[in-house]
Amino acid sequence: MSTTVTRRAGCPDERPGGDAAEKWRYGILGALEVHHGSRPAAVERPRHRAVLTWLLLHADRPVTTEQLVDAVWGENPVATARGRVHAAVSELRKTLRTGGSQPLVSRTGGYCLLTREADVDVVRFRQGLDAARRLSCGGDPAGAASALREGLGLWRGTALAGLEAPFAEAARAHLEEERFAAQELLADLELSLGRHQELVPELGAVLDRYPTREGIAERLVLALYRSGRQTDALAVIRRVRLRLGEEYGLDPGRSIGDLESAVLRGDPALLGVPGAGTRETAAVAPGAPAGPPEQQPAGPLPGEGPAQAPARDFDPSLAPDMSPCSVALPFRPAQLPPTVADFAGRCAELRELQGLLRHAAGQPGECGLRVCAVTGPGGIGKTALALHAAHRTAAHFPDGQLHADLRGGDRAPAAPTEVLAAFLRALGVPAGAVPAEEEARAALYRSVLAHRRVLVVLDDARDVTQIRPLLPGSGRCAVVVTGRGKLAGLLGAHRLDLERLDDTEAHALFAGIVGRRRAAAEPEATAEVLTACAGLPLALRIAAARLTVRRHWTVAALAARLGDHVRTLDELHVDDLAVRTCFATSYRRLPAPDGSERTPDPARAFRLLGIAPGSMISLAAAAALFDLSPARTEAVLEQLVDAGLLESPAPGRYRLHELLRLFAAERAAAEESQAARRAAIGRVTDWYLSSRVEADALPFPGRPRTAPPAVPLTSYREDRLVADGGAGLRAAG
Repeated sequence: MSTTVTRRAGCPDERPGGDAAEKWRYGILGALEVHHGSRPAAVERPRHRAVLTWLLLHADRPVTTEQLVDAVWGENPVATARGRVHAAVSELRKTLRTGGSQPLVSRTGGYCLLTREADVDVVRFRQGLDAARRLSCGGDPAGAASALREGLGLWRGTALAGLEAPFAEAARAHLEEERFAAQELLADLELSLGRHQELVPELGAVLDRYPTREGIAERLVLALYRSGRQTDALAVIRRVRLRLGEEYGLDPGRSIGDLESAVLRGDPALLGVPGAGTRETAAVAPGAPAGPPEQQPAGPLPGEGPAQAPARDFDPSLAPDMSPCSVALPFRPAQLPPTVADFAGRCAELRELQGLLRHAAGQPGECGLRVCAVTGPGGIGKTALALHAAHRTAAHFPDGQLHADLRGGDRAPAAPTEVLAAFLRALGVPAGAVPAEEEARAALYRSVLAHRRVLVVLDDARDVTQIRPLLPGSGRCAVVVTGRGKLAGLLGAHRLDLERLDDTEAHALFAGIVGRRRAAAEPEATAEVLTACAGLPLALRIAAARLTVRRHWTVAALAARLGDHVRTLDELHVDDLAVRTCFATSYRRLPAPDGSERTPDPARAFRLLGIAPGSMISLAAAAALFDLSPARTEAVLEQLVDAGLLESPAPGRYRLHELLRLFAAERAAAEESQAARRAAIGRVTDWYLSSRVEADALPFPGRPRTAPPAVPLTSYREDRLVADGGAGLRAAG
C-alpha cells in the first residue's frame, strides 16, 4: 500500500489558508496525532481516526466512499456503512476547519484531504531519506547521516500505533519496512565514517526489534569487530542463528556464514570500508595491517579519519588491479517503480518467481546467473507480476535494485549502451569514468556487480540482443526480464509464460478495484464484464477503473456497452490506458516481409485471423485462409506465437484471444480490400465444407457425395489429417 502524500493529479490546487505557525501537522509514525499550530486537535472516536488515517495515507488523491467503507469495515460492512462514513467525514471537517479554509474537500463520489500546506511526518521522513541518498551520492556521508537521523527522529514508536482497522496491518508493515531500510542505510554511512563504537548500541537496539534481520546483524558484527570486540561479534551471529532455528527452523543465509568465518580467522578485509548498502566485506586498502583489531598498532585504521577517500572518487581506469569488492557503492540503488496496491491473482506464478529470486540471492557467487523471463501478450500483467515479486524479495538483495524500461514496443527501443551508462551512474561510477564503447561499459558493469547481490529488472524487452549486454556476471545477482516475445534465445533462463486469468482470479481483480459489495450486488452483470474482458488484466483494470469514477453507473450498464463488439475496444479506454493501444504496439513490432514469396507477411496473417470464423483454427484451415502451403503457414503462425499475438494450445492448433480477434478484424477492415477479405473467407469456408464432406465419406465409402469439394484438400493439408473421420473433423476446426 502506497503512503505517498505528495499532490497527485485529480485534486485541484486548493490550499488551506493560515501562516506557517498555524499550519496543520499530522503524525502517523506512531499513534495518530493532529495539531493546528501548537494546539492538539482531538480525534477520539476509533472510526474517525481510521477514516482520517486512510485519508492521510492517500492524501492529495481522491478517495471514494466505497474505498473508505472497505478500509474501515473490510469484507463485512454494516448496512449503514456509507452513512457512517459520511458522518465521520462531517465530524472531521468540523475539527479541521480553520479560518474559513477546509482541507477535507468533496470529490465526485468521495473526498480528498489536502496536505500541501501541512506538515506530515511521513513526508518529512521520506524527504530525509531522499536527501540522504543524494548527499551520499555527492560524497557527503556525514551530511547524509545527519539527514537520516533527522528523519528517523520523527518516529514515535510503531507506525499507526493503536489503530484497529482492516487496512492498518498492511500499511503499518509497509511503513516499518521503509524505516528499516533507512536504518540500514544509516548504519552503512556511519560505518563508512568510522563511527563503529558509537554505532554498536544503536544497532543492538534495532536488532532487538528485528531479531531475525540478518542485514542488521551483519552490520552490528562488523561494528563490533572494528571496535575490537571479536567475541561479542561472534555472539551476535550465534544468537541470530539460534533465533532463526527456534522460530522458523531455518539456517542463516550464506552471507552471514561467510562473515562468521571471516571473523574467526581475523580476515583483514573486515577492516576496510564497506560500500553503503552492501553486506559484502570490502577489500582493505593497500598496506593495511592484517589481523583482528585487538592485534593492530595504535593509529587510524583504513576507513577512519579524514584521509579516507570518498567512494565517489573511484576511477576504475586508474585502479585496474583492485578487487571488485573495493568498489564502494555510494548508496544502494532502489530503482523499482511502485507496484500496484490492488494486485490480485497469479498466486502460483508469484510464488514461483519469488522462490526463484530468493534462491538466486542465496546461491554461491560461482554459480550461474539466475535469469527469469516473464513473457506473454500485451496487457497480460507481466510488469505487475515482475514488480510485485521484485518488491517482495528486495530484502534478499541488500546491495540494491536496478530497473530499466527497455521500451521494446517503441519504434526506437532503449539502446543497451544508454541503459548501461545509467546503471553505472546509479552504482556510483562517476560520469567521467563511464567508457564510451558498449562492450567496455558492459565489462565495467559486470566488474562493479561482482561479489554483490543486486536485483536487475529489465522491463519490456524487444529481443535477446537488447538484453545480453545488461546481464551481470555474478551468480549472486538475479535478473527479471519481461517481454511480449518468447525470448527463446535467452539460454538458461527460467520461463514464466503468462496466460489469461481464470474466472476466480479475474473476479478477484475486478472486485478488488470496484469494491466487493458492488460486484456481488450484480453477479450476472459482473460475469458478463469478466467474459467481455476475457481474462486480460489490462482490460479488467480499465473496466473497473471506469466504474470506479462513475459511481452512478451500474455494472450492467458497463456490461451492455462491452457486449457490443463494435464498440468493445472503444469502451476499454481510460486516460492513457487503452487495450487497443497495447495491441497496436505488438502489431507494429511485426517484421515486414522482404518482398519475396518465401517470407509470408505476419501482419497480414494476423489480420486475416481476425475475420476467420471462430477463435480456434487448425494449421490446415489457416493454410486455406492465407492461401499458403502448410509449411509456410506454420512458419507465419509460429511467428505470431513468438510475438505474443497468438496462442498455440497444442501442436497444429492456434487460438486468438477474443479481444485480439476484435483488434485483428479492425485492422483487416482498415488494411485489406473487401475483395481480399471475401476471398479469404471463401477459401476457409470452402475448406471447412470440403473437409467435412471427405470426413463424412470415410465411415460410408459407398454413399455418393452430395456435392464435390469446392477446394481440393491436398492444396492445404497433409493426407494424414483426414486418415480417419475423427481426425478429419478435428482438422476442420
